Amino acid sequence: MDQVRTILQSHPHWPAVEAIYHKLAQEGYKAFLAGGCVRDALLGLKANDLDIATNATPDKIEELFEKTINVGKSFGVMRVVLGGADIEVATFRNDGNYKDGRRPDHVEFSTPEEDAKRRDFTVNALFYDMQNHQILDFVHGQEDLKKQVLRTVGEAKKRFQEDHLRLLRGARFAAQLDFAVESGTLAAMTEMAAAVKTVSGERLRDEMGKLLKSKNVPLGLRVMQDTGLQRELFPWKTPDVNWTAYPGCEIWQNLSLFLRSAGHSDLEKSIELLRLSTKERRGIEDAWELWQKPGDFLALRLGLQLQQMQKPGKTWALEVLMKEGLFEEAILRLLNEARSFGDELPKPFLTGEDLKGKLQGPAIGQCLQEAYCLQLEKSLKDRKQALSWLDSFLKKVN
Repeated sequence: MDQVRTILQSHPHWPAVEAIYHKLAQEGYKAFLAGGCVRDALLGLKANDLDIATNATPDKIEELFEKTINVGKSFGVMRVVLGGADIEVATFRNDGNYKDGRRPDHVEFSTPEEDAKRRDFTVNALFYDMQNHQILDFVHGQEDLKKQVLRTVGEAKKRFQEDHLRLLRGARFAAQLDFAVESGTLAAMTEMAAAVKTVSGERLRDEMGKLLKSKNVPLGLRVMQDTGLQRELFPWKTPDVNWTAYPGCEIWQNLSLFLRSAGHSDLEKSIELLRLSTKERRGIEDAWELWQKPGDFLALRLGLQLQQMQKPGKTWALEVLMKEGLFEEAILRLLNEARSFGDELPKPFLTGEDLKGKLQGPAIGQCLQEAYCLQLEKSLKDRKQALSWLDSFLKKVN
């Protein structure tokens, strides 16, 4: 237990959590750390977030703390902003009926034991008593942690019927924790797989993003395949669980790797399914396009390549190819050329103003593009040279 205490207290938000705990305790309320942070501490890992569960109501939380954020007050979920930290503080609750496969139609505030029993997986339903420095385990979560098994709390099918995202979370937690999925849980995931299509694209995007940056991505992908989740969400995807991790990737970069083998139509459908932002969509599409015919991109003149590399997806695609040992010399030379310009390419020496009355229609763009390519290729070193080149160019075309 000393390890758990040490890990939790080493979190940068611990002072804020401790202050919230003491304030609630002074008012006669219980307050425990809950969920993933407790699980991770038992595994010897540092959690991203420290969440608190309490028997204080949302109204009471608003009354006791100067700055709170209502993120789900009707469901008992508030956030307390204190000392630069933003801490989730949720009231122990029982959930009513789930009619939409996402959230209960109402909640009733309850006890720690009842709160634990409405959570998704046993390993996520643990509490840490900050006063007595003890783990509160009402669902045998510690036993499953020791066995490295992912199991739903209570009846598996019911848990998945309540929130259909839990189906994909099952695959994600298997990957994140490197745990086997318990047979009954796996069977329920398989039976319920089609329900995952009712989950909003934004939630699917976030969950897939987490899965693809997990400890054991191939395991998570295998769970998706074995349960039929992949067939429901990405039917074009071949049964391939190979995965090369690139640390520090953004979500769109990992998703681009996952979608790399899709045909164009399937790529567009998957992007729509995941409700990606315009920036993410463009990054993925640009990377996918280059990966289809890298030779065509590398055959372009240098000036065009450098302009294309202003698109994050193009540069990302090249970096991946180089890491895979493909076109290494050509790509390294190209990346070095791009870096020689710093963070941004220079502004063109010539603009449309220089061509007024001299060219018309598409010829204007073609001339400016040629001049800019020569500038990037360092054949034109300043505006004076560019204007001289323009005079020669106009003599040739007129």
